[in-house]
Amino acid sequence: MNEQIDIDSLDTSVESEKQLAKEIASDDWLRVSPIAILYFFVKTLAALSNFLIYLLPVFALNFSKVKAQPLLFIGAALGLMVIVMIGAVVKYLFYFYRLSADRVEIRQGMIKKSHLDLPFGKIQNVKIIQPFYYRFSDYSILELDTAGSAQQEANIVAIRLPIAESFKQKVQAVFADVSADNPSLSGDAGQSHKIIGEQEEILNRRSIKDLVVHGITNNRVWIFLGFLAPFYNVISENIGQIFSVIGLDISSYLNYESQTLWVFILHVLSVAMVIMLFIVLFSIVGSIFVFYDYRLSRSGQRYIRRSGLLTKQEISMNVSRIQRAVFQQDWLDIIIGRVNLRFEQNSAGIAGGNQAAQINSANKLIVPSVYPQQADELAQDVFDVQALFNLHFQSISPRYILRLLLFPCLPIFIALAALATTQEFSLTGWIVVMVIMGLMTGLCTLRWYRWGIAKDEDFLYIRKGLFGRDFIVFPIAKMQQTKFTQTLLMRARGLATLKFVLASGGMKVPYLPAEQVTSIIDEALLKVARDKPAWM
Repeated sequence: MNEQIDIDSLDTSVESEKQLAKEIASDDWLRVSPIAILYFFVKTLAALSNFLIYLLPVFALNFSKVKAQPLLFIGAALGLMVIVMIGAVVKYLFYFYRLSADRVEIRQGMIKKSHLDLPFGKIQNVKIIQPFYYRFSDYSILELDTAGSAQQEANIVAIRLPIAESFKQKVQAVFADVSADNPSLSGDAGQSHKIIGEQEEILNRRSIKDLVVHGITNNRVWIFLGFLAPFYNVISENIGQIFSVIGLDISSYLNYESQTLWVFILHVLSVAMVIMLFIVLFSIVGSIFVFYDYRLSRSGQRYIRRSGLLTKQEISMNVSRIQRAVFQQDWLDIIIGRVNLRFEQNSAGIAGGNQAAQINSANKLIVPSVYPQQADELAQDVFDVQALFNLHFQSISPRYILRLLLFPCLPIFIALAALATTQEFSLTGWIVVMVIMGLMTGLCTLRWYRWGIAKDEDFLYIRKGLFGRDFIVFPIAKMQQTKFTQTLLMRARGLATLKFVLASGGMKVPYLPAEQVTSIIDEALLKVARDKPAWM
């Protein structure tokens, strides 16, 4: 049976390569499958929902009018859906692509026309996505990452999955050939042509248990709760009716006058725990949807991540293009001993405020909720670095605490003191003010304590955080820009801030000895000038 499966898989691969070769040889503009209409429809709805978020307060204020005329609202929503569907059909009719031996061209738009001409050698990554609305078919979306502007998309929106796989292998082969002819382009990528087609080695899998832990420790549902803020009044007005349906009189349950103080506190805590339970469950479901059936594998010089419950994703990343590794631990991760590991490459074109885009970006390869030893092993497989959790980090100057106390804490302290004096606070009020000041001082101290730096001959290690902590490691040779920053007060104490820029973004370490900052910058620039490594 296994042999028959292998033969069928081989036949499918050969047929896909023939079809891809036929498309390349045709030199004609090709139209994608009509299933692309679904892609354009969903994409337009997502963009529209981002815009409608800003109208939520207006909608909340007029919610009573919407309830009074529900048919009008439903008719408007259906009309909007029809307009979006018409737009999706128009986008499909004016979307074409063309493949040649060394490039892909995409032409789209009816009013605003665009023509993208992308050589294979400029493609940084090929990402294959199969959204849930494509799962009933054999089609996928092919995202071509060029490390360019986020506004300039390079996507073939509906291509058969086997052909997409063949296209990915062809692009990787082109990159390998270019690297082999020009060894300076990448340190060891020139060997990639020898391993294309080799069997992949599975480096890491994530079980459902691991994903549940990830959902608990990386809870981001507070963002969703923030979106619901305009509806809190409406929800509070109707929550009694909701509980009465299940036989719970919430008004008497939380009635302070009809029960003792301790019973009232117990009831409030129980309601809060139920709410938190729903929030955590929501986060766990989101983690499972994104990382279900997670597999991280290595094929020669490429790392490949596959995951997804409804929307299947495949992200590949060449080891020579990885700029840094980030070990991220929230406070709960520290307690239970877990790490979220992230490998990053060129971050140009990623929308900084779009968290979902960053999570699913082909520029970030995420390994959720692994143990510290596993994280160290994966980082060593990529960079051959020291075990990060065994390193001794040098602390920054304690004067950083004073800097935080002066700003932003001092204005808050002054405002609280002024409020206390003008309002003639009672002793309890002054105690609250002092407690707040003490907590803020403690947070400043903890922030200072988290900062740290370590260095060896080839790598720089940074530690930072507040309640949680992040460890960042990157090759010194990947530095593209360095900066020595020093204020007047820092200069008087012989301190400076070290700033540096990689292709994956900028970083800094504040309040280090000025001589050490100068030494690190000189060594980094000398190494880059001497070795002339490629950052891609």
